[in-house]
Amino acid sequence: MSRSAPTSPRPAAKAFAQSSHGQGVLVRLDLRLLGLTVVAASVDALSYLGLGHVFPANMTGNTVLLALGLATGDHGASQRSAVALGAYVVAAAVMGRWPSDGTWDRPLTASLVAELALLVAFCAWWLVLGERPSDAPRFGLIALAGASMGLQSSAVGRLGVTAVSTTYITGTWTAFAGGIGERLGRVPRGQRSSDGHALGLHGGIVACYLLAAFVAALVHHLAGAVASVVPVGLLVVVLLSLLARRGALR
Repeated sequence: MSRSAPTSPRPAAKAFAQSSHGQGVLVRLDLRLLGLTVVAASVDALSYLGLGHVFPANMTGNTVLLALGLATGDHGASQRSAVALGAYVVAAAVMGRWPSDGTWDRPLTASLVAELALLVAFCAWWLVLGERPSDAPRFGLIALAGASMGLQSSAVGRLGVTAVSTTYITGTWTAFAGGIGERLGRVPRGQRSSDGHALGLHGGIVACYLLAAFVAALVHHLAGAVASVVPVGLLVVVLLSLLARRGALR
């Protein structure tokens, strides 16, 4: 059975993407996705270093850590991972109750505002507790971080951008590597799985994730709990850009 070639974009969608207005929309979307990627990477890095080796955003790694804790009898590690996973799933499920039209609609914006509220609480509580929280307060911080990342991941998923999730980048790495391979193998343009714009976005996301985790880890090393301010400030910038754009369109 022969493999069919990928279908080309609809003429109207392709014409919109190539127009100056369409390109402006894509650029704004890309910048917001990159900003949210930086938020998620910094939350993961800070939580791993300061809250007992747990990933509130990356549920693939967190699920492995949960299994390892159960298998090795490290009940503290398994409990931390279970709290992060539970908070993430509940928040994503709440977000999933609202239908989406694939654009930055009101429920999506509201979810980012809710994420900001959770991260502000996360930051404020961590600053009060000090550098190394433990026991019940640490579980509370993990739950706040996990819920905030569940909201973000579900919100970005509503946009339907291929191979892009700002809270984990395995699929993005796969798409980026595949796109590079297609170009090195001189696969004809019409048969490629991604265009130049998508390849650039994928590369930007993996680079931002790496850089954000590095910077967050460095700030945590130098300033401890103060580093929790980093994801809050970054998300504020993303939200302000979104709200400013909406105000300009009125």
